[in-house]
Amino acid sequence: MAQGLPNYLNEQEYAQVKLAAEKLPLRDRALFLFLFSSGCRRAEVAKLCIENVNLDRRTAEILGKGNKYRQIHFSVECAIILKEYLLTRTYEKKDPLFMNKFGNNLQSNGIYNVVRKLGEMAGLSKPLFPHCCRHTFATNLLARGADLQFIADELGHADLNTTRVYARIPTEDIMLAYHNIMG
Repeated sequence: MAQGLPNYLNEQEYAQVKLAAEKLPLRDRALFLFLFSSGCRRAEVAKLCIENVNLDRRTAEILGKGNKYRQIHFSVECAIILKEYLLTRTYEKKDPLFMNKFGNNLQSNGIYNVVRKLGEMAGLSKPLFPHCCRHTFATNLLARGADLQFIADELGHADLNTTRVYARIPTEDIMLAYHNIMG
């Protein structure tokens, strides 16, 4: 059975979401940037502790599916906002990176709620889910020329075939090239 195409944001939708995110509280903005620039699953983000993050190198050690650790990367912008967010807190290295109002890990359902609310604020025509952030991350990597093995490594896919679904996405660059060549 053929697997459906991943649900991802196009450039216009991503720009809308990014603009709306500027109105979010600092924690939620940092969370949004982390999800979109790392490709992490929400369950991985929920388990992340401060000691697992290196803001200078823009990397984090993630406990992924199958209890396997992998190193992920995140953007400069994300690192800057994470630093600002952490300056608003007193914390120890073992504390969760993203905390709820009770000082505990922001759980998967809390991450889900933040992302859904952001999609509504951005005025998207479809609901925004945390996994859409992951798909958008992978699609953007592919559109910028990353090879499938690199994308698989970043996403924590053990099987390259799991990542191949992104190669079937007609990115805007590909469509533009087609129209330029074929008319």
